[in-house]
Amino acid sequence: MKKIALSLLALTSLLLSSTSVTDAKPSQVIDCASACRSWLGRADLLHSRVGVEVMELPSGKVVFESDGSRRSTPASTAKVITTSCIYDALGPNFVYHTRLVSNGVLNGTVLKGDLILETSQDPSFSRSDLMTLVRDAGITLVEGKVLVSCPAEGHDNYAVSWLAEDFGQDWMPVSSNFVIDRNIAFISGLPKQLRVSDSRGSGLAILETLIQSGIGTAWLSLDSSSNIVTISRGTAFGSNGKIDSSIKRDGPYVVANPDAYNTAIFQSILNDQHVKTSTQAMVTKENLKEGVKEGVNDYRTVLADHSSKPLSQIIRLCLHESDNLYAQQLLRTIALSDINKVKAGKPSKSSRVETRTLEEKGLLKVGEWLSSLGVPGREVVLFDGCGLSRKDCVTPHALNLVLKHMAAEADSAPYLELLRASGDGSNSYRFKTGAMDTVRAISGILVNNFNQTEAVTIMINGHTPSVKELRIALSDLIERLKRSPISRPEASSKASSKDNSKTPGISTDKKTIAARANSAKTGPAHVNKKTSSNRHSH
Repeated sequence: MKKIALSLLALTSLLLSSTSVTDAKPSQVIDCASACRSWLGRADLLHSRVGVEVMELPSGKVVFESDGSRRSTPASTAKVITTSCIYDALGPNFVYHTRLVSNGVLNGTVLKGDLILETSQDPSFSRSDLMTLVRDAGITLVEGKVLVSCPAEGHDNYAVSWLAEDFGQDWMPVSSNFVIDRNIAFISGLPKQLRVSDSRGSGLAILETLIQSGIGTAWLSLDSSSNIVTISRGTAFGSNGKIDSSIKRDGPYVVANPDAYNTAIFQSILNDQHVKTSTQAMVTKENLKEGVKEGVNDYRTVLADHSSKPLSQIIRLCLHESDNLYAQQLLRTIALSDINKVKAGKPSKSSRVETRTLEEKGLLKVGEWLSSLGVPGREVVLFDGCGLSRKDCVTPHALNLVLKHMAAEADSAPYLELLRASGDGSNSYRFKTGAMDTVRAISGILVNNFNQTEAVTIMINGHTPSVKELRIALSDLIERLKRSPISRPEASSKASSKDNSKTPGISTDKKTIAARANSAKTGPAHVNKKTSSNRHSH
């Protein structure tokens, strides 16, 4: 898995280090469509399934496509859909609030009533944040119960469509109502009141086989009735190929049931902060009303409030680090948000289907949002919000429509600045990559040397070239598109002669963003109409 991560860094390096040709004569310049057709003839792509679409912005005109409306496995480019949806719905300044509240009265440092921890789906919440929250509450005695408040549908969730043998990898944590430290634990950080049962196997024949393969090797689970944490190490191999018990001795370990485990951490912190309770009973589920709340119920007194970083910063980390837990928690947040007030599209028939999890509910709302953008329903099939599922299917056209919308909306245009940028000094290409076994994809916004803006998405499935060859191939097309105008060379030569001294970038300057957003609104009306419509993923 780490090899894949390293390969993606290498892809980024290639994109960042590539130089663009800005001094080519008009007679030497070929148009965008011709550049794409020539690229598709590469020998190392002949036996792979390649989907490509280049869309002119803001018009939305497709200037080239090859299997652009054919569904492919997107890997982590699916995060573009999840993060765009929540950005569009809640805005860049939305923050998660994790609170300690009470239905009683605080008399000095004595709380006469219940102490309630209101969770928020915040993927960035940490143990230190919780310690600060407890300390800021200023309580020494709780005369009521200690509760953890969670939505009714917010179960711990490990997506059933993910590969079982990947369970236990730290890049594939379990999503939950109550996140602490990305739901990753170390033995050295286990609460003192918990006992550890160290297991070398799962006890299940199928999982045992997987564990012996050295794949899914490190997770823990808490039995809250006995306060026993079971560590499942599997078999770990050293660089010499021999069993090495020292590997992952301390962690990291994926927490299999994070709501229960993190509640135990909460109890431990209360003890460490010398907060006495009249009962040790911890109720992990007290149903909340549906909806992401900016305030608390009137009958509750806020004792302490932790605010996360703004949503824009959380999304940036999710995209740059390709963090799967972050993406899943964002999907759960979409489920709890009143997104239909933002995009009042006609609810699909699927929205009336009873859902069992926040993830399922979030996917339905994402589907309604995509429909409001005019994305055909047949072009997007998602089983998660992060792209880890091999069952995820997305077309290049669908991703380009999402990017077109995000570039056109005045309030959403800054979203593009959250994507990873090419490092040639111009920020001419902002993109998200995706990778898993036999899958490589890239999607983003390109400003070519002729000051033309394009949404570019490339998806390669079932590839036969080596990872290195594929990185070179993807980088090659991006560079060709940088120096290829959308129209024929003779038509674009005049435009290029106006200012060919530098490659325009996607500026972070507010005036530039505003100007670009306003010009985008002159594009086709269908953007603003409410019409219908693995392995490691990086």
